[in-house]
Amino acid sequence: MGSALVVGDRGSGLTTFVGLLYAAQIRLGTEEGDEFRFSADRETLRQIEEIYGELVAGRFPVADADWDTHPLSFVFGFRSGRFGRLGGSGVEHNGDFDSFRIQVGGISVDTVAELSEHDAVLEDSTRQLLRSPVVLPLVDASRLLPLSEEGGRRPLEQYDRMLAMTLDLVSRFVSASGPRKGRTLYPMFVVTKFDRCPPETLAQFLVPEGSPASWPAGTRESVGENILTSYLPETLRLFQRTKSRGGGTIALPNWIYSSLQLLPAAEGVRIARRSRIPIGGWEPEYPFEEYSILIHQLAELAHRLPNWNEGS
Repeated sequence: MGSALVVGDRGSGLTTFVGLLYAAQIRLGTEEGDEFRFSADRETLRQIEEIYGELVAGRFPVADADWDTHPLSFVFGFRSGRFGRLGGSGVEHNGDFDSFRIQVGGISVDTVAELSEHDAVLEDSTRQLLRSPVVLPLVDASRLLPLSEEGGRRPLEQYDRMLAMTLDLVSRFVSASGPRKGRTLYPMFVVTKFDRCPPETLAQFLVPEGSPASWPAGTRESVGENILTSYLPETLRLFQRTKSRGGGTIALPNWIYSSLQLLPAAEGVRIARRSRIPIGGWEPEYPFEEYSILIHQLAELAHRLPNWNEGS
């Protein structure tokens, strides 16, 4: 079973991210039904349908998903040959489709700090998450405030320290327990609330106008590098130390930019919606292209790492 670990601060948009990932699966399953299919277990569906229902109604979900108790479990399926032949113990061959299960769990940075500083007894579920070869750190763009010239406290300073600790810990778990071909950790950063990133920060990073899907080649990586350099320097140093050791245990990060279109409302703001043509109904106004990229990147990893969680 493939696994992906999602790490984020409280209020970083974790629950909304889950709902938008589900929205993207629904749309991919409609538009590319001959190429893509997905399913989820009953408990996962119960959680994400509740979250998705709030988003479709134009409201933000009021509570974080309870991933500690009920990790989310998705099964993605792509037509055979789309990414080569998916293989390994986590992949099933069902007719013309190759499917693989991704266990998505959340772990708080405070929990990681406790594990790193103390000889904590790990539960099997936590140990499984720490063996995840894919980590999705969430970066709250609304907190990317312009840096103070007076040397004040840096935004995201505590989160940066905890994130570096998390990636280092997971990297060591993956290196120690994974098969040789699967001992690389793949970080896939999701920049949430990108629509609420301060204009001064966007200007500083030379972010072009338009959606990330329309940016020139290499822009999403350069913006991501600026975020690491300015706001997550300890995490960046971890990447550099790993590279200098020549161990190759952490790959270059990928970057996804998530946002929601908001409209003024009596109670403040609400989420804009768009029609789900041709199947009817509504979906939140969000960058579907970014989530499609994320899903396809996960599929490509499943192809490149056919035994990515073997031995766990």
